[in-house]
Amino acid sequence: MKSISTFLLLLLFVPTVVSQMNYSFYEYSIDFSQPGKTHVNYWHATGFTPGELLFRDDMQLTLDYLSAIPNSGLVHIRPHWMLNLVGSRNAGTPEATYNFDRLGAAFDELVSRGLKPIFEVMGFPAITWETGPGEYDAAAQSQRNQPDQWIPDFENMEDVRLWYDFVKEMTTYLEDRYGVEELKTWYFECTNEPDIHNHFWSYGIPALLNYWDATSEAIKAVNPDYQFGGPGTARGVSDEFKAVLAHCDTGTNVITGEQGAVLDYISVHRKFLPYVMIDRELECIEYIRENHPRFKDLPFWNDEADPMAGWSRSYWWRPHPWYGAFVIQSVDAHNRLLIDSAGVNYQMLLNDNGFMGNWYHRTQLARFLNTDETNEEVRFWLFKKPVLTVMTMLALGEGNRYDVEGYATTREHVIVVPSRTPSNEIVLLILNKPEFGPVHNNWVSNRHITPEQKVLHDPHGANLTLNLQGLNFEKPVLRHVRLDELHGYAHGAWRALGSPDSLSADMYRVIAAHMDPVMIDQRQTDEISTLHLQLPPSSVSMVIISDAHNNVSHSTPEIRSINDYSGYNGEQKKFIRWEQMPGMIVRYHVYASYDGGEYHRVSPYPLFDLGYLDVLPDGVSEAEYRIEVVY
Repeated sequence: MKSISTFLLLLLFVPTVVSQMNYSFYEYSIDFSQPGKTHVNYWHATGFTPGELLFRDDMQLTLDYLSAIPNSGLVHIRPHWMLNLVGSRNAGTPEATYNFDRLGAAFDELVSRGLKPIFEVMGFPAITWETGPGEYDAAAQSQRNQPDQWIPDFENMEDVRLWYDFVKEMTTYLEDRYGVEELKTWYFECTNEPDIHNHFWSYGIPALLNYWDATSEAIKAVNPDYQFGGPGTARGVSDEFKAVLAHCDTGTNVITGEQGAVLDYISVHRKFLPYVMIDRELECIEYIRENHPRFKDLPFWNDEADPMAGWSRSYWWRPHPWYGAFVIQSVDAHNRLLIDSAGVNYQMLLNDNGFMGNWYHRTQLARFLNTDETNEEVRFWLFKKPVLTVMTMLALGEGNRYDVEGYATTREHVIVVPSRTPSNEIVLLILNKPEFGPVHNNWVSNRHITPEQKVLHDPHGANLTLNLQGLNFEKPVLRHVRLDELHGYAHGAWRALGSPDSLSADMYRVIAAHMDPVMIDQRQTDEISTLHLQLPPSSVSMVIISDAHNNVSHSTPEIRSINDYSGYNGEQKKFIRWEQMPGMIVRYHVYASYDGGEYHRVSPYPLFDLGYLDVLPDGVSEAEYRIEVVY
């Protein structure tokens, strides 16, 4: 396969050489001797629909990848329609009983991996004891099986009380299954986007407010420390957004009879490019501050903070480094413009991209699914996209963040996110994300960048000078990791192989070897006060600076789990997850022993993540693994 890899790199190199003729110059300064600001991960979440996907092998491998991000860099998962997994007898009557087995089995897939639900109390129990696959539209947004469900009349107080009883019983079931302390780490949220009537809520505002009271009070009756919020609206300051806030502030609670209702956090959905997203979120925040000032300090969420709606529409930039740079730019914009400048208590910035789909869908991994109906198991390949790999880069920068001087505008596209970790390492996340016009053209899919977009995007390379003060390292070591069209770009590797629809194990290995950012520089120096970096359009660099005198642990990390899956052609795959080594930022190699033989390295390069998918050679029946730490 060496010839294929060489050919691939040659193909990918050609467009980059041309664009380097148009680089602009930037110079920024960072003083690490100044007090930093706490850099808490509030972007550690994703979502998808429907929740029953949790029973599929391909979604479970997706969860393995998410749970392998270091520092719990992605921990909260927000699936739709979870209540559709509940069965019942005599639903809608005081004699109702409920079957929560499938709901618990679905949540088990999250909890067993250390992931935490954002539990939208969304959907309705089936009127049968055993539940089967739900029926949804093509994008799994609108459900189509409502005649087979108990859907309360939320303007009828008898039904509202029955719903309260149902939610209380369900919350008690979850508490018994997982324990109080675990449920305190979850979030409960109202039904999704109640102001999108054709998809999610068609019962009106009075019914929504009664649903809100019955749901939230039932959860709080089990434990007042459990967190409930919303309204998760999609249309900004919509009628539903206003109504929920007013009700929670001064309305009459239909369960308690008292003034006001539960509101532990406020969530909205504002899907735009980062700086426009900030403006749209501020519209909601200013409405809260002006009309409901007692809520002004509540945690604020955007838990569908994507560039655009429509996860299943196809666009060229979704497998591209541009989308990865979008995530970091969005985090930086929220740091500077909402948290620092506007004083917002920002708690959740969720990219709703946990779906399963192809390269061009709004997903974190690209899936190649063998749909041969004679297969007894799900057979598939998954490839990480840059939008997932940047979650690792962001997670490694936790600690204290610092201000950057020298931006020409507060809405720059060449950005540095500097931080100092608890182990006293400096992490610089540096991106160049030029715009290319609208991310969609009247919702028409385009899997290839258009000539008009190329004219706007390709000329904007950056020559960046960084002046660094206050590092205080005696013998600094610099590591430079890069993500761009030449590094960490699996989609480009797939295209270089001819964009095949069906992949052999060898082809999988070639493409998978391009899934992670690449170490392009590692050296020790006497002093680092100035860095010079060249950033091609749509690229992310991570520069890690540490002291050479710090000790790196070379102990063997403990393996947490090994999960088995089937490849596209029935190959045996094993996903290995291991414990993170404390202290400095390190990488890991994976070694395998097949059928009792000698151990040899199977990971093609050192990994920052805490997980690896090994495709076993033909004829191998058993495998054992060990992990080694490298700097």
